[in-house]
Amino acid sequence: MKKLLLVLVTLLISVTSFSQVCYTVKNVESKGDIQGVNPKRFTLGVKQITEEILSSNHSICENGVPVSVVIESIEAPTTGVGVGPFEFKRKKTIVTLNVIINEVSYLGTGQSNMDVKSTFIELQDENLPFEKSAFSAGLKKALQDAISKY
Repeated sequence: MKKLLLVLVTLLISVTSFSQVCYTVKNVESKGDIQGVNPKRFTLGVKQITEEILSSNHSICENGVPVSVVIESIEAPTTGVGVGPFEFKRKKTIVTLNVIINEVSYLGTGQSNMDVKSTFIELQDENLPFEKSAFSAGLKKALQDAISKY
């Protein structure tokens, strides 16, 4: 009985010690340009969203496996029709990025659509929280796409 208990404890310790691989977002780089967002806010926002998505299936820690995010492109074409003072606009935000884990790159693409019916409106607001922006929604989809390939 003692041998069985000793074997079980040893097995349990070995399984738990090797199964805890954790990750940390070390680098965020952007080759694209997003207007109206300060670079520090951009970097912190991308890092926070990446950690949030990674943490759904993996552990996050300070000295874990390094993860890098490289934003390859940000496209935001706007189409619309104006009739008098009224405007109908559709803005697509398309984010293409690479998530690099263990020196392997995973490509992800995400798209966010925003439809606006209004009178003289600007589709950009500097005071809007980063996680509520159209870019953020596209970023989340692109990160989920890339990380699902890992």
